Amino acid sequence: MSGNKNIISNNLSKPLVFWLGVVPVRMLAAISCLLLFVMMALTFIDVSGRYLFNNPLPALHEIISFMMPGLIFCALPLVCRKEGHVTIDLLDVFLSLGVRRWQGLLVNMIGLSAMLFVSWRLAVKSATHFEFGEATDELYLDLWPFSAGMSVLAAIAAIALLANTINYLTGARKSPTSTEFNKT
Repeated sequence: MSGNKNIISNNLSKPLVFWLGVVPVRMLAAISCLLLFVMMALTFIDVSGRYLFNNPLPALHEIISFMMPGLIFCALPLVCRKEGHVTIDLLDVFLSLGVRRWQGLLVNMIGLSAMLFVSWRLAVKSATHFEFGEATDELYLDLWPFSAGMSVLAAIAAIALLANTINYLTGARKSPTSTEFNKT
């Protein structure tokens, strides 16, 4: 535990690491938590209003349909950086450390390619939404800011995967299952 505090205090003492690493992670985590809580509260209010007063919240489906991808794309860079995605590690105990390192490198490179593709396609879709002035059906919200935000967050997730790839290439990260790197 004291090693973890040491890593955090070392990171906090470096202004660049603090402002480009710690602050964005905390902000994305806080936004994710806030979105999840608001979705839960709105759903509770909607269900209560629907069954107790026969009066649900109008356009809640549309609101939730924007909050859900917001939650997913805010959490995506955090999950990518910590390699917290779902994995099946049944055979990892039989693999050498070198093979697991190459496996982690390959997985992060594939993920990086996928996130760059997703970010690019969302940027194209955002431009299309903007060009044609597309809006939602009930609240008449412009669609382009939402797709542009998801594109930026997918690009941030790609940067996180690039950082993981660099860590595997430089040897700072030994294997996907090692915990020495996940303490930051």
